Amino acid sequence: MNTDMPVYYRCNMKTWEHILVYIIASVLSTVVAWLFYHITPLAIILGFAAGIPLERMYRTSTIRKRQKKLRMQFKDFLASMTVAVRAGNVETKAVEAALADLKLSYSENSDIVREVSNILLQYHNGGIAMKTLFEDLAVRSDLDDIRSFATIYSVIEGKSDRFGDILVQTEEIIRDKVEIEQEIETTITSAKSETYVMLVMPVLIVAMLGAIGGEIMNSLFEPPLGTLSATVALIIFGISFAISMKVTDINV
Repeated sequence: MNTDMPVYYRCNMKTWEHILVYIIASVLSTVVAWLFYHITPLAIILGFAAGIPLERMYRTSTIRKRQKKLRMQFKDFLASMTVAVRAGNVETKAVEAALADLKLSYSENSDIVREVSNILLQYHNGGIAMKTLFEDLAVRSDLDDIRSFATIYSVIEGKSDRFGDILVQTEEIIRDKVEIEQEIETTITSAKSETYVMLVMPVLIVAMLGAIGGEIMNSLFEPPLGTLSATVALIIFGISFAISMKVTDINV
């Protein structure tokens, strides 16, 4: 079995990308901390400390985006395979026909084309059972839809004359789940935008008031009450950011 295939529940970012994301997140966090404290050493410490969880959040988001992309591509693979089965092709021929169809819509370097090509290569040249190869993809993708298909395929491969009907039902279920998720994401798009604006507004207001100068902001930067107020504000800001990221992460 090819061990060079990607593991989708792990981050595929390079080391320099992790460092770059951490630096950018730390610098932005340092600027925000300085706006609230006007104490440079403290702002640097807080900023580079905040860069660690922010880089981790970005890393997680890249993993989920790639998994979601693979899920959409796998839906198209099942749709193409369903058409091939309805045309009278057996399981293996249906996978080959689906790959040919996928190459019309996706590049050779796309995840689904690489995965299906690898499955056929390992099946024909390596003698590995196709059900084993789908199970391997299910493990590496960590996606429920692919895991469900792999389980169904391993049970009915070569054992049922209803393979086509079962495949159609499986494809319809996965397609419906994806469509529901897309509808939900479309619905909350405006809410996401509003959330981001609400998160940015406090920082802009503090920056504007700080630029104006005068006695307006003196009380904020004057310890101990000013420092305490700024700390409470940053804590609330951080909690609000974490909650907003959590509630807008939709899984169906």
